[in-house]
Amino acid sequence: MERTDGTLDKVKILGRKIFFVNPSSKISNHVLLDLRDNEYEAYCIDDFRHVKYALQNFDDSICFVCVDSGLSYTTWYKFIKSVQFDAKFRGVLIGVLSERMPQSKKDFFLLNTNLPCGFTMTNMPFKDIFKRIQKVLDINEAKGKRKFIRLQLSMNKRINAFAEIKGRVFSLEMLDISSVGFAVNVSASVASSFVPKQVLKSVSITLDKTTFTVQCVVLMSKVSGKVCNSVLYFLNPPDKFVQAVKAFIFEELDKSLEKLLSASSLDRTDYESLDLDSLGTYGEISEDEELEEIAEAEEIEEIEEATEVDFSKIIVEADEEGEDENG
Repeated sequence: MERTDGTLDKVKILGRKIFFVNPSSKISNHVLLDLRDNEYEAYCIDDFRHVKYALQNFDDSICFVCVDSGLSYTTWYKFIKSVQFDAKFRGVLIGVLSERMPQSKKDFFLLNTNLPCGFTMTNMPFKDIFKRIQKVLDINEAKGKRKFIRLQLSMNKRINAFAEIKGRVFSLEMLDISSVGFAVNVSASVASSFVPKQVLKSVSITLDKTTFTVQCVVLMSKVSGKVCNSVLYFLNPPDKFVQAVKAFIFEELDKSLEKLLSASSLDRTDYESLDLDSLGTYGEISEDEELEEIAEAEEIEEIEEATEVDFSKIIVEADEEGEDENG
């Protein structure tokens, strides 16, 4: 059913936030970073008891639930169904991620749940997982019309900027920033230095304690009373600067989400005890077989995390110790 409250129009313009619930190390350490580098506003929520509060605040988001650990497959199923049954979350699009769910249980999920973002098996290289998830996100307009994530700054003390023009230094009141440019306010008395197509050859931007000097071009300006609002675009910025801006943006966005969730009360619903029949369930899912798979999944995840260690250093250290022992 199409929504008539303006949500769809908002999504088409601004896109959707993306949440990975209970993510594996593959997702949190690799896929998430690739998505962010490609300008998707993606987050991880480790504790599922925070999820519904997040979805209440962002009821047009995309939610991928990683079901291989933490809860049994049946309990994750009940959790997902409880989200789908609640009218508050009717704009949320859900997908399921699994490394090793048996086909019979995958069929059970597909038969009993509505998954607009699909069921993605993640037993493949990181880049392939990223490509599959990216395709799902693009189908569901995760970016909307915006190509880059903009961070509203609102007097953020971790960032400031100055522009040097004809020997004069102007302080720029930063309004927002993305990896390609930023919006500023300056005094209307200097608006003549911020006309469209004007190239600013020396703009200093400080992120925390690191200062970068870049060139910018003025895309647009508008004088309103005593203030001139201008949008500046970075000209051939060094990759190190672009990556620093992206890191800054997501650090701030992560902080905002953490602050929001820390102020919420935890979801205390006993999903394990929910009656399957009340959730409109077809077929059966075996719990005994499932518990063995949960234990195996957690063990394999520990092995995956161990493979991220730099073994070359360990080998070098071992060789050095052997040389010491052998004189």
